[in-house]
Amino acid sequence: MRIVILATATTLHQQGGTEVHAESLAAEVARQGHKVFLLTTAHPGGLRTELKDGYTVFYLEGTSFSMSRSEAPAWWVASAKKAAELCSSERIDIVWAENFAGLSYAKIPAAERRPIVSIDQGLAVRGEIASNFNRISSPGELFHFLTRYAAQTIFYYIPRFRAMVKNSDLLIGVSRETGEALAREFPESAEKTRIIFNAVDTDRFKPDEALRAEARKKLGFRPDDQVIVMTGVIHKQKGMHIGLSAFAGIAAGSPEARLLIVGDGPQLGRLQTDAAKAGLTDRVRFCGLKQNKEMPFYYNAADIYINPTLRLEGLAIVTVEAMACGLPCVVSKTGGTGSTIDDGISGFFVNPGDTEALKVKLNALLNDAELRRRLSGEARKKAVIHFNMKQAAAAYLAASAELLSRLNNTGPDA
Repeated sequence: MRIVILATATTLHQQGGTEVHAESLAAEVARQGHKVFLLTTAHPGGLRTELKDGYTVFYLEGTSFSMSRSEAPAWWVASAKKAAELCSSERIDIVWAENFAGLSYAKIPAAERRPIVSIDQGLAVRGEIASNFNRISSPGELFHFLTRYAAQTIFYYIPRFRAMVKNSDLLIGVSRETGEALAREFPESAEKTRIIFNAVDTDRFKPDEALRAEARKKLGFRPDDQVIVMTGVIHKQKGMHIGLSAFAGIAAGSPEARLLIVGDGPQLGRLQTDAAKAGLTDRVRFCGLKQNKEMPFYYNAADIYINPTLRLEGLAIVTVEAMACGLPCVVSKTGGTGSTIDDGISGFFVNPGDTEALKVKLNALLNDAELRRRLSGEARKKAVIHFNMKQAAAAYLAASAELLSRLNNTGPDA
């Protein structure tokens, strides 16, 4: 199969779950013998194209990953034009698009374009509204939410979700909750939606004792230290301030506990200040932003993973990465996190923002090595069975083949 993937950003632009997903999916499909072209926004260094992990990337000149109101039109024009050119010159079979990235191409009459599959990484309009409300931390941000963001929802999110549902030939929801949210707000989406969980390379994200020894030595942890890790973009809706608060609450009773924070973002300074005020500077390690390929190093250094997110997102890849590395996970049950761990089996759920519940679960894990071992094994097992990128890529290919067969009005064996 010959495939074009549209994504307005990659990990070159920013380290988010959608960016990681687009690249990981492209690489795995290429490994399975298919021809893949990834179209994205301009390269910061001016590069036009490159071969990366078996697939070809085109960086569209004059576009910006920020997709602001003034910059977005350049993407719509350039992406549709380049996708159409590739579909003609490379005899493309199908186009996959992350979120809204394919809306412009999808507007081309169906008879004049290749079928398009849109991948919904969120929880529809209400999920976006709730997530943005949860990041408010000042009167100024509240004012912005009630004015400019309200207008953005009316004139941006709702029309674009409608266009995605109407013009896409197939929709992929990355969790059960994603599909349910889409169907609840846009009932016509139900008949064309398939669920394929976000996934990771479980051969790369895995428990590795040699890597664990190396990582803990380089990070300065002692053999008896119990390391808790949080990863991701550090802003309020990700809830890392809640994770730090919970750690501060259990630190006195668990002198071997350490907190490892991997990532960067607008709340980094606040977290560093809060850690210092709590007298935890020597027990909280801030590692900064890391490339996705580096993350197995940090997961393997840890004993427990926490994701205290407040965001209603589709399915957090960071949680799946931690599960694949065999970490018992404590996760806020919000949005698509419900499709990740099994409560009490491969990890624990807590309510979003519930610092006390997070402290209870952390204490239970810190004080029970057998519990950690059991949850670790189950987390790894579930990741391999349900969040394996090899299987996810095969599911994308199978869904695409089925779509092409139906649109061509031929039998599946033709």
